Amino acid sequence: MMKVIIKHATQSTFTTECVSLPTPCNDVIYYPTKIHILAAEGTYIVFKTRSQKSGLAYLVIAQPGTTKIVLAGSTDSISEVYHAIPWPTYKIAGEDNQFDYKESPSLQVLEDYFAQLKEQ
Repeated sequence: MMKVIIKHATQSTFTTECVSLPTPCNDVIYYPTKIHILAAEGTYIVFKTRSQKSGLAYLVIAQPGTTKIVLAGSTDSISEVYHAIPWPTYKIAGEDNQFDYKESPSLQVLEDYFAQLKEQ
């Protein structure tokens, strides 16, 4: 089961290497600062993450001016949706792990894809 959620990053906090984003489950997720920088420069990004507190997984969109959670669900369901997105996958290597994200070709393609997804 997935729930469609829109949550803006008005309360995001910056650290040296990560940006934090509050979640609907009263937790905070972290993503690399590079994602925020790419979005600020005009790149439209989708990534998946998981709350350590609740175990819920989230699909997040980062774009110029905002970062928002658009889907919540089980780790398996969010992974399935994420892997089905037909855009290139990129990796950011960290000290202990790597962070995967996808880049949409444009805002219109991003909006069209998620509008179609919500209709399913």
